[in-house]
Amino acid sequence: MLTGAPLVSLVMYSSNVAESADFYHHRLGLPHLSAEPNEARLSAGGVDLWLRPAGQHGVRLFGRRDDSSDVVFLTEDIDATRVALEGRGIQFERRRSYEIGSVTDFYDPSGHRLMLYEPSQTALGWPSGPKVREVWRAHGRGGAEVIGPAAGPTLGPPEETGLAGNPLVYLFMFENDQLSALGFYRDQLGLDLLERVHCCNQDCDEEIEGIGKYDGGDVLLSTHHMHEKSMVFDDLGRPYSPREFTPAHGQGIAPVFLVRDVAETTRQLAERGVAFPGGLQDDPAGTLARFEDPFGHPFFLLQRAPGNAEQSKTREGAGSVH
Repeated sequence: MLTGAPLVSLVMYSSNVAESADFYHHRLGLPHLSAEPNEARLSAGGVDLWLRPAGQHGVRLFGRRDDSSDVVFLTEDIDATRVALEGRGIQFERRRSYEIGSVTDFYDPSGHRLMLYEPSQTALGWPSGPKVREVWRAHGRGGAEVIGPAAGPTLGPPEETGLAGNPLVYLFMFENDQLSALGFYRDQLGLDLLERVHCCNQDCDEEIEGIGKYDGGDVLLSTHHMHEKSMVFDDLGRPYSPREFTPAHGQGIAPVFLVRDVAETTRQLAERGVAFPGGLQDDPAGTLARFEDPFGHPFFLLQRAPGNAEQSKTREGAGSVH
């Protein structure tokens, strides 16, 4: 169904689009792309961030911290990148180093959780490792020692360039039923499952493969189960915020899959039980169709408008709809 359909945008609903656009451009250094009035788009490697006003789209945001998802940027030097971003006014919350490598997180003005990730050699040897290297090879700027060959040399000192050259590599969507997540993403949507692994909480039962990683084109779309048994602690022994999942909290970010024929794709997915209550929606970007996963996370299918068809050729690929 969606096998081979790339994830090309993240709709990020904002309480104030202008404030969020300023954050992503001036604080994080992400380049602006053309956008409709009252919206903004910024390049994050192979995926763009599509900022839309939450109030106009009936989306309720939940203040400063929304931990229902993680938007993860790839870096070859997490310490240098963090120091540089702190110099640009970013306030980091936590850092954790373990089997996967090192991560550190922060929040945008609308409360969306963002993260830096420096992978370990262990993680790069997992089935998802080639996709991480692929994203770096296509969109990363830097050296080859940590992740592998990059798309090109660094764009400049990180204190000047921010996250430019550090592509978005993961989107984690949190859920509370790993088998339901597997049934929806792999079996109903037909996404290519790269691997299932134990989550970052070693107190979870071994048989709980709480993370599923799917091929989203230029990004890994991943599901991550909630930590129900015990807290996860960072490198300084501070607890991560407890995650109590409710569907309402998952509405703030909506990944967008690019398809060639949105009417046919919605028909095929509907036959597999995926609901599209709003039908097909006209938008300046093209034709959209909205659906949700079993946990309340929204998604869009996008068939680009004819004027945007040329722009889509490099991303759509040969296998957008099957």
